[in-house]
Amino acid sequence: METLSTVFILGLLLIVNLVFNGIGAESSLSCIKRERDALLKFKQGLTDDSGQLRSWVGEDCCTWKGVSCSNRTGHVVQLDLRNRPVSSANKTTLRGQISHSLLNLTRLNYLDLSLNNFQGAETPAFLGSLKNLKYLNLSHASFKGQVSHHLGNLSSLQYLDLSWNHGLEVDKLQWASTLPSLKHLDLSGLKLTRAIDWLESTNMFPSLVELHLSSCSLTYIPHFLQTNFTSLTVLDINTNYFNSSIPQWLFNLSRIQHLNLRKSGFRGSMPSDIGNFNLLAVLDLSHNELEGEIPKTLRNLCNLRELDLSHNKFSGEISRPFGSPSSCLQNSLKSLVLETNNLRGILPDSLGSYQHLVNLNLYSNAFSGPIPASIGRLSNLKRLDLSHNYLNGSVPESVAQLLNLEFLNIHNNSLSGIVSEHHFSKLTSLTTLYLYHNSLVLDLRPTWVPPFQIQNLALFSCRVGPQFPQWLQTQKNLSILEMSNTSISDRIPDWFESISSNIVLLDLSQNQIGKNLPRLRKSFASSRFIYLYSNKFEGPFTPFPSDVIELDVSNNFLQGQIPQNIVNMMPRLTLFHLSNNSLNGNIPVSLCKMGGLRFLDLSENQFSGGIPNCWSKLHHLRVMDLSSNVLDDHIPSSLGSLQQLRSLHLQNNSLQGKVPASLEKLKHLHILDLSENVLNGTIPPWIGGLSSLSVLNVHTNRFQGEIPQELCHLTSLRVLSLAHNEMTGTIPSCFHNFTGMIANELAIKEQWPYGPTIFDDIFGFQSVVYEETVRVYIKGRELEYARTLSFLFSIDLSRNRFVGEIPNQLMNLLGLRSLNLSRNNFKGQIPWKIGDLRQLQSLDLSLNEFSGLIPSSISQLNFLSVLNLSFNNLSGRIPSGNQLQTLDDKSIYVGNSGLCGFPLDDCRVEVLPPVEGRPENELEIIWFFGGMGVGFTTAFVGVSSTLYFKDSWRDAFFRFVDKIYNKFRVLIVVNNTNHLSR
Repeated sequence: METLSTVFILGLLLIVNLVFNGIGAESSLSCIKRERDALLKFKQGLTDDSGQLRSWVGEDCCTWKGVSCSNRTGHVVQLDLRNRPVSSANKTTLRGQISHSLLNLTRLNYLDLSLNNFQGAETPAFLGSLKNLKYLNLSHASFKGQVSHHLGNLSSLQYLDLSWNHGLEVDKLQWASTLPSLKHLDLSGLKLTRAIDWLESTNMFPSLVELHLSSCSLTYIPHFLQTNFTSLTVLDINTNYFNSSIPQWLFNLSRIQHLNLRKSGFRGSMPSDIGNFNLLAVLDLSHNELEGEIPKTLRNLCNLRELDLSHNKFSGEISRPFGSPSSCLQNSLKSLVLETNNLRGILPDSLGSYQHLVNLNLYSNAFSGPIPASIGRLSNLKRLDLSHNYLNGSVPESVAQLLNLEFLNIHNNSLSGIVSEHHFSKLTSLTTLYLYHNSLVLDLRPTWVPPFQIQNLALFSCRVGPQFPQWLQTQKNLSILEMSNTSISDRIPDWFESISSNIVLLDLSQNQIGKNLPRLRKSFASSRFIYLYSNKFEGPFTPFPSDVIELDVSNNFLQGQIPQNIVNMMPRLTLFHLSNNSLNGNIPVSLCKMGGLRFLDLSENQFSGGIPNCWSKLHHLRVMDLSSNVLDDHIPSSLGSLQQLRSLHLQNNSLQGKVPASLEKLKHLHILDLSENVLNGTIPPWIGGLSSLSVLNVHTNRFQGEIPQELCHLTSLRVLSLAHNEMTGTIPSCFHNFTGMIANELAIKEQWPYGPTIFDDIFGFQSVVYEETVRVYIKGRELEYARTLSFLFSIDLSRNRFVGEIPNQLMNLLGLRSLNLSRNNFKGQIPWKIGDLRQLQSLDLSLNEFSGLIPSSISQLNFLSVLNLSFNNLSGRIPSGNQLQTLDDKSIYVGNSGLCGFPLDDCRVEVLPPVEGRPENELEIIWFFGGMGVGFTTAFVGVSSTLYFKDSWRDAFFRFVDKIYNKFRVLIVVNNTNHLSR
């Protein structure tokens, strides 16, 4: 019996084992046929750019990539198709439709389709029927539309990530409250504007550990809530629009370990009871509008490891929350980030007590006073950023005790004194050193060998020279070397080539470095930036390695020619700046093959010959400056192919012929300067179609004809110079359409569409890539405008043959700074509204035929510093008052014999000024006839009244009238008789 009993038990166990290992399956293989067919149907609906499904062949689907099966049942339990590109450049993904066949995977508990591209499809509603699903990740997968409420049926779901599908919206979150097992919810990047129940719904998750709702356009957060987040450890609701103070209920989350409210838009002060977070480990309230002082109760957060309050409006000093010697934060805090606030005061010595600090960031505040010497006690510190403050004094030598320091940034302060070898003696881990924009002097022996291998070094505006720092030859990992304006007057040593292969940013500009250009080895990086301008480099221009994309060696003493095959040597150039050297020869045709070129400046050299006619392939060129050379021949028509061109400078050459019509295609052109050439013909009417044009300068050429009316279409125009040509006709009255010259001070920079200076942020440095300059004749001399170009408003029509009067509409250009109409044949009166041009600084109307009085409103020009009205036909008293009293040079009015008053001779006869707004000759006529009428009326009334009241006078008057009448009657009769007798 015992044997039978044993056999029975063994048989029963065998049956149970067979059941649990797949008895009843449709195949003896570990993959179930029905589920394999479901996967193949799912594959048919997808386009597999990434090759993730390449292994989905054969009978055993459990061996396919991304598919996992149960070892006991053979059922598919996991489907992991998360796109994992080899590099950031790899954009291949899965795309297409998600098939309903996935419903046949009845035991599926893990589904990850993240980082793919489902091209705007909605989240499949049928996923809510996968009852065993515990993990669902659809993040970064380009889903759009409404999140399906059927996801609320996944009662076993523990992890749900729908984040960063920017087209997805959630109208309400009530469906999520039915997920009792949910521990992780991430809806970051989704639009939750209408989900006002977001907090009430998520508050119903007793098991929730992490909640991520960053960048969800949330605007409402209740201030009072009975919290139910009993398990919450991570709360991330950054980058929203909460327009309120921090709600009180947040401080009741006693178990929270990570709080992130970064960029949430909170306003108001931080609650003083924040110390109730007694278990808080990470607190991130950055990128908000929080204000007030930092609560001192923060120092009671004894488990706080990371505190980030950056990018807010906190004010006051930090000695209250961080200055107490008994603060338990000193035993826990590892990262303190207070960057970009309004904090002020002196840094407390107690900062040295936070010996566990790894990161201390106080960037961009208003801290003053010295750097405390106690900072040297932070032996675990790896990153120290005190930049952009008002710190003064010297750099304490105690920084040498920061044995683990990797990043030291103290730039943009008022620090002074000497930085010596003692400051760096123990900094063996230092890789980044930023000391720039201080008054520091580096006193380092040529034979000094640093204990570190620096990677990023920025010293500009410190004193490093006069010798080139010899210790740099020991630095083999140098990537950024920024030593602009550091008083170096040496030559670059030969050994520099040996350390140059890693350098991707080299800036030695604004020194007095001489001799030949440096030799550089090709770098291991894909791009390199070289700035050597404003030095004393001489000799020939030698090309740099082929990896250079920005090269500026302007303002040196280079000679010789540019190699004709320059494109083969530096094919990737985007900026090529060689201005203000002594280079000569022809402009290489190969420049036209640099397809990525954006800025080309060869100005102020001695290039000769014609401009090559080969520019049709430079589709990205924005600036071309060939000015101040000896170029001749015609302007090439291929320049019209540069359709992204913003600025074209061809001035001060010997270019001839007409302006080519192909330039009409340059619709983005902002500056066109063709001045100081020998161009002829008329101003082309098509220029009026260049709607973005702000500067049109063609002075000193041989243009003829009238000003085309089409120029009035240039509503953005701010500088117009047609001076020194042979043009005729009148000023078009439509010049008032230049609305760009009616700018107020607040809108000036906004109305300048591309900016006078083009900056680029390279490796954290805002560098001047190209500074736009315009030269105009103002105040009697040629002035160069660069960073002040946005404040220039000028019209110069001088030295032509223009006639007629100044149109009154010109007085509507209220932003005008300079107006020059001299040396023409203008006549008539100076407009009486000239005083409306309140911003006018220079006014030249000399050598014309203006007549009449000088308008009294001219005394309202309070900024006028240059005035010339000489050699006209002006008369009367010179207006006085305000700024005019400072213009005491008699030559301003010479050649107007009828003028009197300061600074000329006093007027003998008082000249009454005419009524404002009327010409002088018209007023004289009105006064003449008006006086006659009044005189006649007065005499008539006087005589009539006398005859009416005095009888004897009345009788004598009528007898006199009768006597005259009789005499005339006799004369008429006698004349008629004589006439008949003949």
